[in-house]
Amino acid sequence: MSEIKQTKTKKKKKRLSKSALILIIGTIIIAIPVIAFLTILGISALQTGSPREGSRFDADLDPAITEQAVASLKTDLESIGSVDSVEVVLSEGQLRIFIDTRDSLSEEEVDSIVTSAYNKVNSALPVNTYFTATDSKRMYDLQINVYTTAEASPIGAENSRQYKLLHKNSMEETYSIDDMAHPKDPALAAELEGLTPEAQEVPEEETSEEGSGD
Repeated sequence: MSEIKQTKTKKKKKRLSKSALILIIGTIIIAIPVIAFLTILGISALQTGSPREGSRFDADLDPAITEQAVASLKTDLESIGSVDSVEVVLSEGQLRIFIDTRDSLSEEEVDSIVTSAYNKVNSALPVNTYFTATDSKRMYDLQINVYTTAEASPIGAENSRQYKLLHKNSMEETYSIDDMAHPKDPALAAELEGLTPEAQEVPEEETSEEGSGD
């Protein structure tokens, strides 16, 4: 018997041409950013009209100052003598205190109220805890305004208005007190206000006799 050898023809695998390969790769490269853009566009369209919530104090302001603490502090500040009204505002990582006192108080008396107000704040909300930042978190800024009247007067006018501002940024080690009613450099302040001595003086009218024609 003779063996019949059957020859099987092997099918050759078709290989992509170089141009087709470049076309596929180019399409993928272009498709990726297009898909990403369309995804972002779709998400934005779905969120249209919805408020974006967030806070620039994430992981900061810990421990937080509560509304109950603010109300209690306001009551303590109102117990200070010679005080007409007290307002305590907590917003955007800052505690602002406004104390309106009797208009007849002297500078020394206003300074004493500033000190008393700071001590009451430190007693209710320890400054080292609530108003001093650490290496890992920011804390609240403190501002205490104490004044006989909140309205500013012309710099050149003589008045007994008192206004002291105690402020402490959480990054600062201690507080500072500014005199908001009286400029540090009165001459410069008067010049900026256009109230220089030269401007205040009334120029004398020059009198010149006209010669009569003799």
